[in-house]
Amino acid sequence: PTLAPVTPVPTPEPSPGPTLAPISPSPTPDPTPGPTPAPTPPPSKTGKGVNGDPLIMGMAGQLFKFEGRNGAWYSYASASSFQWNMKVNQFEGCPGGSDKFTTGFGLTVFGDGPDGKNTRSLHNIEINVVNEHSTGTGCGFEPHKANDYGCLGAGSLEIMIDGHKVSRSIDTELKDGSGRVIAFNTISSCSRRWFDFEMTPVNEIGAISMLSPAATSTIRRRRLDERNTEGIFNVLDDLKDTTVNKDSCESWMAERKDRGDILEQAGTWSTIVIKTEKISFHVEYKQEQERCNAHNLDVWISEVSPDVLNENWEGIIGETKPMDYNDAIHIGTSHMSREEALKFPRDEDYEVIAPFSVDCHGCIVRGF
Repeated sequence: PTLAPVTPVPTPEPSPGPTLAPISPSPTPDPTPGPTPAPTPPPSKTGKGVNGDPLIMGMAGQLFKFEGRNGAWYSYASASSFQWNMKVNQFEGCPGGSDKFTTGFGLTVFGDGPDGKNTRSLHNIEINVVNEHSTGTGCGFEPHKANDYGCLGAGSLEIMIDGHKVSRSIDTELKDGSGRVIAFNTISSCSRRWFDFEMTPVNEIGAISMLSPAATSTIRRRRLDERNTEGIFNVLDDLKDTTVNKDSCESWMAERKDRGDILEQAGTWSTIVIKTEKISFHVEYKQEQERCNAHNLDVWISEVSPDVLNENWEGIIGETKPMDYNDAIHIGTSHMSREEALKFPRDEDYEVIAPFSVDCHGCIVRGF
């Protein structure tokens, strides 16, 4: 599966900045007003990413394939504030040319270290297929089917959030209250469109809302009786215009909302939303069981803060970011070869050794 192109995340309606207290007029007549400060730009929305098999949509609409090596991790975007890696697997029995899919996701978010630079790891989030060789992993719970409810990807998917393993649907805040992870099973009509269904224009990617999180020292999973599932439906509502079948998805969401069972759904399709202050992602997991048995992660960058967007980006998708992203989002989609899209000719130039590795020839040079 190819990663979906990184599209700047839609920014929620910008909150008005703090109002300055009025300055009492000076006794001198008609003081000359000072310069008006420029408003802080809102986070950018982006629809760029990977579509599983690994078809890439670049930051300026470039469309190209990156095959990679079976079982290897690659740097998809590398910047001062974050490192985003993906894993590629090849699946036996799938049609030639469509037998490699992305099966792993690794995100490291960096913050200021003692030197005042982005040298301290704030968060590590990993999404992995439990067993790439089987689509029948199962949830490993009691034989009674009801115990499988909420088990992500029918037992084939697990998430590591700052060292805590998650295998069931969850709505949780990050340990320092600076972000949120939502994961739940869904149906095909509610999964995000990719260009094998219909190309999603950059300006259609809706903002992902985040409830104000309270700081917490550990991962907090809300119990069913106290969980704010309304927040999940806010996320789904924001994304509904990008779904495969909006009407069918809205009907399914309305039923889940009435029954309060969104986190108890079983199935082989899952949605994961990762929200941080610097960059956010929308991930779709699905199983291929018609042509062959395979796993697939589609990934989109859904939101990027202005400061991070202005950093130098490297990596497979990072290299496709133009100097002025806002000027480039109107370019449109352009099919090209991997050699035309990327700086380095060899796949191994982008290869890293693990989900959170930061070293490769095609990565940025870090000061630690």
